[in-house]
Amino acid sequence: MRMQATIIAAVVVTVALLVGGAAMLYMLRSANNEAMYQSTQREAHQVAATIDRDGIGGLSRDDLMPGAGADIIQVIDSGGQVVARSPGVPTSPVVEGNQPPQVYRYFDGVVVPGVDGEFCATAVGAEHDGAYYTVVALQRSSGLRHSELVTATILLAEIPILVLVAAGAVYLLVGRSLRPVSRITHQVNDITAKDLERRVPVPEADDEIHTLATTMNGMLARLENSREAQLRFVADASHELRSPLTTVVGILGLADDTDSEVDLDTVRTILLPEATRMQVMVDDLLTLARADENGLQLHAEEIDLDDIVTAEVARVRSLGAARIRAHVTPIRLVGDGDKIARAVRNVIDNAVRHARSMVSVTMRTDHGFASVTVADDGPGIPPEDRALVFRRFARIDVDRRNQFGAGLGLAIVAEIVHAHGGTVEVGEAATGGAAVTIRVPLSAPAAAPERPREAESELSDMAVTPGRSTTRGRGNPDPQTSQSR
Repeated sequence: MRMQATIIAAVVVTVALLVGGAAMLYMLRSANNEAMYQSTQREAHQVAATIDRDGIGGLSRDDLMPGAGADIIQVIDSGGQVVARSPGVPTSPVVEGNQPPQVYRYFDGVVVPGVDGEFCATAVGAEHDGAYYTVVALQRSSGLRHSELVTATILLAEIPILVLVAAGAVYLLVGRSLRPVSRITHQVNDITAKDLERRVPVPEADDEIHTLATTMNGMLARLENSREAQLRFVADASHELRSPLTTVVGILGLADDTDSEVDLDTVRTILLPEATRMQVMVDDLLTLARADENGLQLHAEEIDLDDIVTAEVARVRSLGAARIRAHVTPIRLVGDGDKIARAVRNVIDNAVRHARSMVSVTMRTDHGFASVTVADDGPGIPPEDRALVFRRFARIDVDRRNQFGAGLGLAIVAEIVHAHGGTVEVGEAATGGAAVTIRVPLSAPAAAPERPREAESELSDMAVTPGRSTTRGRGNPDPQTSQSR
């Protein structure tokens, strides 16, 4: 960039000097021509006025002597003969005679036979008693042309010097301006994944360098938060998988050590639930990873939301996990039926898990949106934690009373609802528990807008990101009752 700026500056200065020099030389030549024209015209008119008044015989020697206005004066009759001239001037006419009265012509580059150099001339017509004459006043132009040439030579000699000076100044100034950028670049290059807490110094001046340093520090802060989130993710996933794996490996290892068979009751009550728990967790992670990479792929069609809610309510009632009260309203919308069903199941299972005795489900439509609100009478979620509850592996204090679940189910709800162009909100139920409301548009879902990323964005090879700030997660229910966690 430094060299490019220097080259551009050199080219611009060169073009500017050439154009400016050419304009100056043109104006200098025009001024010289005008000065010679005015002086020779004045001398020619004076001589022509004498001839008009007194005839050719009225000219004195002084009238034809060289002066400040003309170096040579010739008077030519209509036959082309020189009838009067300055002393020492050849008799050959420098222009054709027979000029009409009061008509003058300006000549440049006139050569006078027998006289060195070039001249400019003004020819003026004169008339006396029917005889026509041409008065020619000439002034030597060689000296002025030489001065113009010297000026042009000086300009051509100065242009390279001025260009070099300007290029050098630009090179130094750009280098000085970019020095903080180079310093920031080197400092950022020295920062590794293990010391992302480092920051680049921010200059006091409120300029582009200040903005660059601030932006770099913001990027480093996001990378640091991303690394911390990645480490937390790995630790959380490892912790969640470790428990069922330990159980399965322990039982199988004991059977192997004792050469005994695992009874069917152990398979049904311990091994199968733990294996299902791991399967659900892996499936959820894959779903979230795909959502982060390319977004959830929706197969939109007309679906009956009330049928989905009715089916999920019936499923929960058959399990007898909690009393559930539902107010179902016929609602038809366009969306992915399987994913909408999964979102509704996850929210209901989450409420069942935390309810003391009662879960309520209500449906309604409002301004082109369908909403499903699931409320429980459990401990609820403190207002200060509601912005965190749908982050992956998120747990709040009330969750720790029951540690089963990986905290991924409601993160999937957020992804599904977002893919449909809807929202998920968490609030307080009338019974004091939590109330989660899903809102999705009735029409076909358009491309989902980009989610706002919070400070603790999670960038990892597993593509884990935080959920929306309006959602929550309090763990998962029993894997035998839900395949969404």
